[in-house]
Amino acid sequence: MFKNVFDRACSAMLPSAVVLFFSLSMLGCEPTSPTPSARDARRGVQKPEGAPDVQEYTAWRPFFTTDYGVVSGSDMVGTGFAFRLSDESKPVFVTALHLLGTVNGLEKDLLPNELSESIESTFLSDVFGATDGVKQIGMPYQPCDPEDENEAIEADVVAFDLVGRFKPEFLKLSDEIIQPGQRLWMVTAVFAGASPSQKCHAVKVSDVENGRIQYRFENERLSLKATDGAPLLFDSGLVAGMHQGGTADETQGVSGYGITSDALRRAIESMCLDRSSGEFER
Repeated sequence: MFKNVFDRACSAMLPSAVVLFFSLSMLGCEPTSPTPSARDARRGVQKPEGAPDVQEYTAWRPFFTTDYGVVSGSDMVGTGFAFRLSDESKPVFVTALHLLGTVNGLEKDLLPNELSESIESTFLSDVFGATDGVKQIGMPYQPCDPEDENEAIEADVVAFDLVGRFKPEFLKLSDEIIQPGQRLWMVTAVFAGASPSQKCHAVKVSDVENGRIQYRFENERLSLKATDGAPLLFDSGLVAGMHQGGTADETQGVSGYGITSDALRRAIESMCLDRSSGEFER
């Protein structure tokens, strides 16, 4: 297994630090199963009551090499997902902008107008281990007008072009307005507090204002490691927003925060998605 993953990574020209991490982290992954429910049943994982059906290849771990260091070269730090603004729009992969910063060991926090010239390559691995391969994606998008970069900064969003034959599961943004007291679902695998195969983790919204969401997780033991950038879904399975961080407290439980689908949409609309795309050539 080690050799297969290593060979696949090398053929994709991953940086050596990322190759080593993927080779070690993918040991023990199961082969792709015919349906999510069938695989979960074999693992004894119960879908939380009311949770949406989440397809394979919906949530991904991003890995970046930049001029200022490697993000996730030895430790997974985030999650991301793909969607289209409309049926006619180009698909994009999104995650939290702050992952590309000093909090994850880079020499500086990358700003939206610096992304194309600073990011050397971006790779994804499937959050739930449905595939042990790694996928290279294209260039990061930048604001159409350099003066508009505050839209992406305030939303804490970075978006990437999806190139080649890589076809993740595309989620759909919702127009529904989130209400305090409403239940949403964070979709990603966690490192502690729940089975790593559990796809959906319930939150209860405590506040919504100006495109920002605050909420509390129903599971007070949940680890939020590498969850920043995960999609937040309504019961319907449509995207309510993006999870961007949180804290755990022994007395207060686990709380989180993120942005609404409307704020996410505005951030993507401020970026130039119509320019010609291509894979990294460095």
